[in-house]
Amino acid sequence: MSYTKFTNCHLIDNGELYEFTDLYIDNNTMKIANKPRDPHQVTKTFDLHEHFIAPGFIDIQNNGIYGLNFSSLNENSTKEDIKDFQRFYRDAMTKYLSTGVTALCPTVTSNFPSVYTKVLPLYKKSRLSIQTDSLGAHLEGPFINLEKKGCHPPETFVDAKGGENKLLEVYGGKDNLLENVCIVTAAPEIPGVLELIPYVKQQNCVFAIGHTMADYQTGVEAIENGCTMITHLYNAMPQPHHRDAGVVGLINTPAVSPDKIPYFGLICDGVHIDPSMVNLAYKSNPSKCVLVTDAMHLIGLPDGEYKWDEQIIVKTGDRLYLKNTDTLAGAATTLPQCIRNLMKWAHIGLPEAVKAATNNPALSIGVEHEKGFLNVGCDADLVVLNKDGFVTKVYKLGNEIASSDIPQSSINRESKISAML
Repeated sequence: MSYTKFTNCHLIDNGELYEFTDLYIDNNTMKIANKPRDPHQVTKTFDLHEHFIAPGFIDIQNNGIYGLNFSSLNENSTKEDIKDFQRFYRDAMTKYLSTGVTALCPTVTSNFPSVYTKVLPLYKKSRLSIQTDSLGAHLEGPFINLEKKGCHPPETFVDAKGGENKLLEVYGGKDNLLENVCIVTAAPEIPGVLELIPYVKQQNCVFAIGHTMADYQTGVEAIENGCTMITHLYNAMPQPHHRDAGVVGLINTPAVSPDKIPYFGLICDGVHIDPSMVNLAYKSNPSKCVLVTDAMHLIGLPDGEYKWDEQIIVKTGDRLYLKNTDTLAGAATTLPQCIRNLMKWAHIGLPEAVKAATNNPALSIGVEHEKGFLNVGCDADLVVLNKDGFVTKVYKLGNEIASSDIPQSSINRESKISAML
């Protein structure tokens, strides 16, 4: 038996700070371990110089990265197209790991059955040391409401009147759903959806409300049927009124027991939600808040106009809109930046903000015994942070990865130095 020791560091877990606490990794299993009885079993030691170490970040809603659209295969894709996509996928997931996200749910937006058949097997749950892991796909649609379609293509939308058979017909069969999917987002008011929630749960999938016109009572019924999540709170749903709370009112509803209150995704990019409304939602129920990027494939790419199916997306910094409209087309802000935004807007410390990108998402999808915590037995997927919340290093199953989460001030300083040379 041999172990790696992280020392001279502060641990962040459970929303708490554990100062000057060592962390041990079993070099055989690449899992977090107890302190070995024999100190000679420690074969490698990392001095973190009083930095903070936390579980790797988990992004449960992400539509694409570094030019890769997780939904881009279709019925016309050849075997060679699929091989090219797989290479692109591995490269993009390797790059994304450098942001501190060690696991994600590749999100497939509303599409035709042929797309789900082609892409979902590629998102089977993984455990790799050189790239961000897939935790299974997040299927956002196509059982959603036309009135809250966002940038989803309405020609793909369907109802669920056919029950289980319709669901499996759309998603490519029972095995495809059971083996390759983690989350299903649908609108409970669409005919047949409410009744399908227990079946979705039986396939070990999380059911989430999203892209919906559901009223508060329909939302409560969805929870009673097994719904445990709300997709990107505030966005693509009716806005709350003090006498008509809607779906937003579910995040702290007295209509169900506290243990049944759903988790809710929150996009803290400063574009999708005003900071004051981020603060309102987070403070309402911090233990259920899950930071998500809702990233589009344009994250990491230069500003400009990009074709997306039959539409054009305009990227300006972190802002993505459909051309000539005010319709948001996903996001382009990294998860560590969302953490820093939450710290600022909710006036909370680093441990509390990190919890919303580690512990909470792990609990929301039931992987807390493998990911998202620093508990013994969890994978050695770790991030090292400075006091400002910037990722300085990433460890994926103990493998050290350089960080791309660099403060803008550092980039500007390096540019000035280069200009002087």
